[in-house]
Parts: sequence; structure tokens; C-alpha cells
Amino acid sequence: MKSLGIIPARGGSRRLPGKNLAPIQSRPMIAYTCDAALRSGVLDAVYVNTDSPAIADAAHACGVSCPALRPAALAQDDTSTLAANAFLLRVLAERGEHYDTVVILQPTSPLRSAEDVCSAMRVYDTNAPCAVVSVSPVAPTCWTGAVRDDGRFERLHGGSALYRLNGAIYIYNLDEYLAQRPPRKTIAYVMPPTRGVDVDTQDDLDYAAFLVGHGGGAR
Repeated sequence: MKSLGIIPARGGSRRLPGKNLAPIQSRPMIAYTCDAALRSGVLDAVYVNTDSPAIADAAHACGVSCPALRPAALAQDDTSTLAANAFLLRVLAERGEHYDTVVILQPTSPLRSAEDVCSAMRVYDTNAPCAVVSVSPVAPTCWTGAVRDDGRFERLHGGSALYRLNGAIYIYNLDEYLAQRPPRKTIAYVMPPTRGVDVDTQDDLDYAAFLVGHGGGAR
């Protein structure tokens, strides 16, 4: 089974302009995902999927190439990750590269480690056919609830934890992914909150930089 790692990283960003190249401890943010992907040892190939020559150059400096810049029409605010990745997969197929599994690693999750990628792949291999998504715990269920229109807070009940998708790792059977077929089951790979940081704002970026500076980051 051949596994492909894709790092989707468009040049534009609404909330934090240029975030994929934003510096974290003097390195562009995308470098941390490139390192984790390459050091995991479980991916047969890793490519960056971008419309930006600057992002392509930054990834190349880390050992990850960009087979083709995607067109501007596939780099809009409303462009789905699937549509953008389908472009790259067509380029790879045209040059004779075919894979069984696609592993999507968003560069906005710079604290995800190489071991996270490796462990998530083990979860996938153990449970296939399936999809795997990375999640981080938020809070015990009983700490959460809904605020109604009249301002009332209605607490949920239960002692289990709630989890959120953290955007760090998505693993799919490639054929099912392209066909947009729902996976037969989706398995969670649980990461601690400190490695599940998803950078979308300046505060997120500052927090990620703090964690990297104190021993966090891809390992």
C-alpha cells in the first residue's frame, strides 16, 4: 500500500495574511509540517499543494517539492481542500504516480509531530477500511452546553470528554476520497491540546510560537 502526503497551503488567508509563511522561532510555519511528514517514515511521497511560488520555495528548502502550482481558480476562499487536492492528484497521475492512501497535513498545525503522523497511520492500518481524523479534547461534556435565545445556559450531561477536529491529520483511502464516498467508518486519532493547535489568528500564532520555544513542535 502506497501512501501520499499532501500539504495544502494556499498563499491567501482572510484572518491572518500570509500565515503559512509566518515565522515561528525564525522558521516559516510550513517548515514544521514538512519536517513532521518527512521524518515520520510512513509516507512514500510528500508534496506541497500551493498556488504560491514563495510557499513552494519554502517547502522545497525543507525537502518537499511542488509538482505544479495550482491555478488561481483553485486558491480562493471558497475552494475546497478536495478540489485543490484533486488538481495535484491529476498532475501526479499524469506523470505515472499512483497511491492507495492520501494523508492530508495542514500546515496550520505546526505542533503535530512526526510520531503523530506515524501513530495515525498505524490507527488507519489497524482499522482499514476507514478514515482517520485527528482530534483534541476540549472539556468534559458537563462543562459545556448551549446558550438559548433568551440567554439561558443549558448544560449538557455526561462525564465523557468532548473532542474537536484539530486539522492536523486526515487519512483517507484515495479512491474513496476522490469519489467523495463517505468512509465506512471514521476513527479518531487523539492528540493533546498542545500539539493540536490550529493557527487561524495572531493569538494562535503567538501561542504556537510560545509552545515551540518551550520544547514543542514537530519531533
